[in-house]
Amino acid sequence: MLPANFRESGLYAHRVNATKLTQFQVLGERATGTNVVRKLIEKNVKLTRTERLGWKHATPHMVGIPDELLVVCVVRNAEDWARSMHKRPWHADPAILDLEFSQFLRQEWMSIVDRPDDFEEIHPELGLQGQALQYDRHPISGLPFENLFQLRRLKLEAMLGVLNRGCNAVFVQLEMVQSDPERFVTLMQNVFQLTSPAPRFKPVTRRLGNRFRLGQERPPTPEKMNDLDRGFMKRQLDLTIEASLGYDY
Repeated sequence: MLPANFRESGLYAHRVNATKLTQFQVLGERATGTNVVRKLIEKNVKLTRTERLGWKHATPHMVGIPDELLVVCVVRNAEDWARSMHKRPWHADPAILDLEFSQFLRQEWMSIVDRPDDFEEIHPELGLQGQALQYDRHPISGLPFENLFQLRRLKLEAMLGVLNRGCNAVFVQLEMVQSDPERFVTLMQNVFQLTSPAPRFKPVTRRLGNRFRLGQERPPTPEKMNDLDRGFMKRQLDLTIEASLGYDY
């Protein structure tokens, strides 16, 4: 588990060896800021990005983790995350796209391989367009998750397991990165003795999530979650894990 001070700091750097790091991969659920974290590291740290550990939004399923690779795990407040998932439901099955926010939260989570180019693991011989996205199924039972928060619960538990895999890792709250991106980069550089390719810090100014295009009118996403939806969310989440990540609802 994460140390108790993660609640206040929003960042934990876990170093397990003295090997010089040369690569990194970012892991985290959709709508948690994985792209902005990736771009910050690419712009400001001398590390090469890789996606060879598998799809970044899945439960970790890598064959192995090289000593010279840094695994960066990103988390986000569940309420903000859920609203963002409704606003930009990457890979969601068309059957759930027209649901109002409250219905969307309670619907069995269904997703499809709608953008095959997003998955490096897909071999050209496999015709997977429109097939169920197996990374969004329960990794043991193979069943769909009962709702969006059950998906979050399992994936957070699995991602925390990265700390037990004997690899160099960083856990960071998106909120910490957003509030002080330069501090995030500096702390990571200091712990892992990393250098910058540029003479000064380079921010990320373009919102990468804006690439989402659905081509259909959808119900609006509320500015905040109402009490009924928040109560449902709390009943579905593992609140002990959420608290360890610094999130109380």
